[in-house]
Amino acid sequence: MNKERIAIYLNEHPEFFNEYPELLSKIKTLDEKDMPFQPSGTLSITDRILSRVKDDQENLKCKLEWLVEISQANEKIQDHIFNIERLILVSTNLKQLVDQLRGEIQNRFNLPHVRVCLVDGEDHFIENKLQDRYGETNGGGLKFTDQQTIQAWFKGTRRPVIRHEVKGDSAVLDSPEDKEHVRSEILVPILVRDCLAGVLALGSREPDHFHEGQRTEYLEQMADKLAIAVDNILLMDRLRKQSIIDKQTGLYNAGYLDPALYREFDFARRKKSHLSCLKLRIDYLMDLIDTYGETAGEQAIKSIGYALSSNCRDCDILIRTDIGEILILLPEIDHNSALLVAKRVRKAVEALRFEVWKGFEVPVLSIGAATYPGKSIASYQDLVQQATRSLNREMTLAKKRAV
Repeated sequence: MNKERIAIYLNEHPEFFNEYPELLSKIKTLDEKDMPFQPSGTLSITDRILSRVKDDQENLKCKLEWLVEISQANEKIQDHIFNIERLILVSTNLKQLVDQLRGEIQNRFNLPHVRVCLVDGEDHFIENKLQDRYGETNGGGLKFTDQQTIQAWFKGTRRPVIRHEVKGDSAVLDSPEDKEHVRSEILVPILVRDCLAGVLALGSREPDHFHEGQRTEYLEQMADKLAIAVDNILLMDRLRKQSIIDKQTGLYNAGYLDPALYREFDFARRKKSHLSCLKLRIDYLMDLIDTYGETAGEQAIKSIGYALSSNCRDCDILIRTDIGEILILLPEIDHNSALLVAKRVRKAVEALRFEVWKGFEVPVLSIGAATYPGKSIASYQDLVQQATRSLNREMTLAKKRAV
């Protein structure tokens, strides 16, 4: 490459000197007669290179300052979000939760229009007649709708919906004040158990305050915490209204099954930890009741329940799901350890002796086990189903051995 080509290249690529600044001082020492062409009387090639490098450095400085500003703004937003999440996660009343959430968002982000809308349906999470039980709050902070309507708002997606220009036609922010003042909005889905269960709606009085391409991960994070808080509140309200203890065994009853399964499975999935499930069947219980009556069955199941709870940890969850069936949830226990627990509780139960009932002195127990994470286990329903299949296989083998 000759001098002329080198000069042209350097003129067109001044960023070259960002990596080799020492060459600039050498270029300054070049005599003009050594240049491949004579100076034009304006700027020498050296001056032009120096000018381009200086401009490049100024642009880099501006970019760095911009990145610092963005970082500081993100830290401030993150701090606001953290404080809001901490507040809502300790709330124990639905209306209080919504009122506190609205106040925090209005004060911290200067967004006067905030609404939480929940599905009032018949599935396990969003129970039927929520609106009758809780009612909509003054000012429209909390409202209810049906599943079909909320699906239409998101058009089959689970991503935030942004409208940069609203002219009194918002489907969610529809109070008279909203219609008069809201000029842009964002609808953030509230997902519970991977189902669309509600929406967090935020409205601004400025057009284009919310716009396409805007980052939404902070708001989605807030909506995730809101979903947990609402689910916990509804769960606690349900538990207050029903007894969850089985009177015969002292274990939890079937009404506690789904809430416990959901909570423990969700925790294991988020923390990437194990959750094992043992399903037990007291094989001879119905025959015992048929022979000696229900009183004998109650006494037997009471002794068995005590033996089971005495051989489990305080954090383990024992639920009587049917007359002769008990399910045990073992948080943070892998499959091999779960099999050891099964062996221990089987030994404890079969060590019981009921001498008064001839032919039924020793209780007979079958156990199935399953563990998350595991093959084909994507939900807590899968976990229970796999434990049930394991139990059925053991019972089948026991019958073959008896023959």
